[in-house]
Amino acid sequence: MTDVLFFLALAVAFLAYALLVFGLVKLFTQRQINRRLKQTHSAQSMSAVREPLQVQPENAWHSLLLSMSKLSVPDGDWQNSQLRLKFIRAGFRGPTAAQSYFTVKTTLTLILPLLMALVILTWSPATTYARLALYAVTLAGIGYYLPDIYLRWMTSRRSDEMRDTLPDLIDLLVICTEAGLGMDGAINRVSLEIVRSSKTLAEEFNLAALEIRAGSGRSTALKNLALRINLEDLDGLVSMLVQADRFGTSVAESLRIQSEVMRMKRMQRAEEIAAKIPVKMLVPLIFFIFPALLSVLIGPAVIQISAMFAK
Repeated sequence: MTDVLFFLALAVAFLAYALLVFGLVKLFTQRQINRRLKQTHSAQSMSAVREPLQVQPENAWHSLLLSMSKLSVPDGDWQNSQLRLKFIRAGFRGPTAAQSYFTVKTTLTLILPLLMALVILTWSPATTYARLALYAVTLAGIGYYLPDIYLRWMTSRRSDEMRDTLPDLIDLLVICTEAGLGMDGAINRVSLEIVRSSKTLAEEFNLAALEIRAGSGRSTALKNLALRINLEDLDGLVSMLVQADRFGTSVAESLRIQSEVMRMKRMQRAEEIAAKIPVKMLVPLIFFIFPALLSVLIGPAVIQISAMFAK
């Protein structure tokens, strides 16, 4: 059994090095192709040749990101899938966000087991190969899923921030619509004012305002807004605005009712968190505070009783 685990660890290490070498070879190959194209073609022919190669980055850092990310990029049209939507909901919308994410995933998967192996072989060379292989596989799994955990945490933090600020934003919408602004102008105005409370929510509504200004329909822009944010409260708000726009009902009155409902939900969430505090306090009370109190209260009596029996 030990020999099997030893050969398994060797196979995993060889595969990790092979993937790393493959990424570096792809990087240097692409750089050589770009260098030859620059030397053999004129500026006019070069612009024509580069059109199908626009996905290739131009500098060395982007080339490294692209080469390393290819080792973890899933198959298929992932840019139009739920994975791309996760990047948008987490706030990563740069041109190299996906490449950076998959590069970090690949690097952690390969580097963490190698670092662990170096540390163990340096400080504890008597470690068995079976335990070393177990540590390597565990750290490789942790390194692979650690970026996913960070992505979920960023999405959750953004959602909590926007959920707490959404009632204030609806109040601003009510004020703007009652002051005579149309819904398009109100969305644009609110995106500028709410930045003091939540920059994330202001950015999302600013994108919706830009979509409307670019010619997209109001219903389409609001549905895209709800898709990017993915909040139940905002889904209800978008549905209400779309229905009010379709049937011609009073937007200000509907927004006021929606704001009251959201404030009630926010109060209920706060009460729920407060109700969970006594249960969460049981663990530190039982394991940390009660033993200290018992040692202070019973300790002197125990000392006196032990002294009496000693005599």
